[in-house]
Amino acid sequence: MNMARKSILAILMAAGFLLASTIRGGSQEATNRVKSSVETAREEARQRRAKMPIAKGTIKEIDLLHHQIKLATEDGLRTFAYTSRTYIFRDKEKITADNLKVGEIIALRFNTDKDGNVVVLRIKARTPSELMEPPPTAPAGNQP
Repeated sequence: MNMARKSILAILMAAGFLLASTIRGGSQEATNRVKSSVETAREEARQRRAKMPIAKGTIKEIDLLHHQIKLATEDGLRTFAYTSRTYIFRDKEKITADNLKVGEIIALRFNTDKDGNVVVLRIKARTPSELMEPPPTAPAGNQP
């Protein structure tokens, strides 16, 4: 019986070393692995977005019929066209263009096509009152 315990112990130790070497070798492969096509595509999309211009300013006029927004920027009044495929967010909530309000501060990411037309891809909106609110104060406790 003592001999059986020794042989089982030897087998378990060998299996443990084998498992440990496999895990260690697998972790080295993970750092040296080739990116999948999905990862490569996502990285390229991030790089393209980083190169796209951004405009920030206050909404002066919204034309829902012609899908245009007039924005007061540092460079003056500019008009941007949006499409049905333009993503519009207020904080983390997705909204539609008719939820935008004159006076809101927005940042838009746009693209210029080969014909020189400017098309808005993404709009992030925040109301001035949200920007001007003071940070919440800590509740008053028992302070000496």
